[in-house]
Amino acid sequence: MGHHNPIHLETDLREMSGMRLDDVLLSAQENDFVHFTGKLAFTPKIAADYGIRPIAIFWGALNLFGGGRSSQFLLEHPEGFQVGLDGVRRPAGCYMNPACISRIEEMIDIVVEHGFQGYFVDEPTPMSDCYCASCRAAFQEWYGADLAVAPDHPKQLFRQRCVVEYVRTIATYCKAKHPRLETMTCVMPCDKAVWQEVSKIEGLDNLGTDIYWTNNDTDVEEMTPILTELKALCMSSGKIHHEWLQCWNVRKGNERRILEQGKVLIRERPDAFYVWAWRGQIGTTETCDDPILAWQYACELLKAAKDIQ
Repeated sequence: MGHHNPIHLETDLREMSGMRLDDVLLSAQENDFVHFTGKLAFTPKIAADYGIRPIAIFWGALNLFGGGRSSQFLLEHPEGFQVGLDGVRRPAGCYMNPACISRIEEMIDIVVEHGFQGYFVDEPTPMSDCYCASCRAAFQEWYGADLAVAPDHPKQLFRQRCVVEYVRTIATYCKAKHPRLETMTCVMPCDKAVWQEVSKIEGLDNLGTDIYWTNNDTDVEEMTPILTELKALCMSSGKIHHEWLQCWNVRKGNERRILEQGKVLIRERPDAFYVWAWRGQIGTTETCDDPILAWQYACELLKAAKDIQ
């Protein structure tokens, strides 16, 4: 989650270096571009000093992507909100809206200027209830029909296509303006219907998913076909394949599931292995019930992953 104070940033990054970590993915919220700007300004330089590659995630941007949803942009640009079929604004932005896309692109320019080496499109997922002018115009252009009265199946396909087109738009922008920037996205298992099309996006470098099963009792071996499917798509399209380990919101008594899932992830050998989030996301509403124990298991897995290189 980072910090605006470089003293605290250095403390964490020094520890990451001692753990032999390669990348740090910084959760940059919209407010960090407005008020807590030290997080963006100091992280890349300090990370570089410790040999760690800085990557930016826009956490909660447009009240859509990831957690921490508090959109400064939507406060100032209400025209960016989603609009329901009833004509009422929804409390999240629309990634089909050109104004919203432009702001994300501006934020990408800012983090690149500060020295971030990758940009991560965080969990894009279908917007099931947006009928704003931008969504309706896209549906009309692609299908020659009115989104408001469309049957469920074409509507579902449209929502999925919007995910693909959003990732394509951002990845294409990044490669055109910042060709050395690594473009990354994580598409959740519940949205695996779009994996294949996302994997074909020319400007996308890195594709992964997050099987966050820590708080259920699903057999961890059922992860294997999911991992195999995405790995094959990444190999066929020349993408880097990454996977996430859950170390957030882990309920008391489920901590050992972190270890069980992590062992499967490491066994399947993705190109990159990430943990969300640092120290069990302590100090947030998404913290683990026992962040110390959860983090202990995560660190054990990170060490194991490095040792098999």
